[in-house]
Amino acid sequence: MTTEDEQSTGAARADGPALPDPIRGVVRGTAPAPLSILDLATVGEGYTPGEALAATTELARSAESWGYHRFWVAEHHGMPGVASSTPAVLLSHLGAHTRTLRLGSGGVMLPNHAPLTIAEQFGLLEALHPGRIDLGLGRAPGTDPATAAALRRGIAEDADDFPRRLSELTHFLDGDFPDGHPYARLTAVPRSESRPPI
Repeated sequence: MTTEDEQSTGAARADGPALPDPIRGVVRGTAPAPLSILDLATVGEGYTPGEALAATTELARSAESWGYHRFWVAEHHGMPGVASSTPAVLLSHLGAHTRTLRLGSGGVMLPNHAPLTIAEQFGLLEALHPGRIDLGLGRAPGTDPATAAALRRGIAEDADDFPRRLSELTHFLDGDFPDGHPYARLTAVPRSESRPPI
C-alpha cells in the first residue's frame, strides 16, 4: 500500500519498485544529489555593493543550515551590478562565516591571473579552511575587452595558452615541477598538507 505522499508524487508503485520522485528527482530512501548554489553577489537597484555582499554572506550561512554541499562565487569585472570580482577574497570572508559548507570559485578566469598568484591565493584559502575549498577555473575574460586588457597588463595573451597555464597552476599547487623547469625552485606559499581540487 502506498502513502498519500507517495501517490501524489509517484514515488512508489503497487506493482514494482519505487520510481523517481518528480519533485526531488531521486528515489525515496536514497541519498539526494549534493546541491550547490552559485551566487554573483548581485547589486540590485537601490542597493550598495556592501549590502549585496552581506546578502551573499547570509545566503551562504543559510545554505549551510539547509544542508547544501557547496557555495560557488564567480569572477566578473566591469559590471556595476555584480560585486563578485575577486573570488579568493570573497571565499575567505564566507569561510569565516560558515563552518562546514564547501566553498568554490565558479570560476577564477585563468587568463586574468598568473598561475603562481592563483596557487598562492587558493593555498592560503586551503590553509584557512582545510578541506572546504574548490578551485573552479574558466578561460573567458569575464568582462569586456578594455577591462580584460587592463587586468592582463603584463600577462602574455594567447588564446591557446590555457593548457600551459593550467599545467603551471597544478605544478605550483602540487610543488612538483620537473627538474630543469624554470619554476622548479619556486614554491607557492603557504604550502598546505592538502590542496583544493580543481
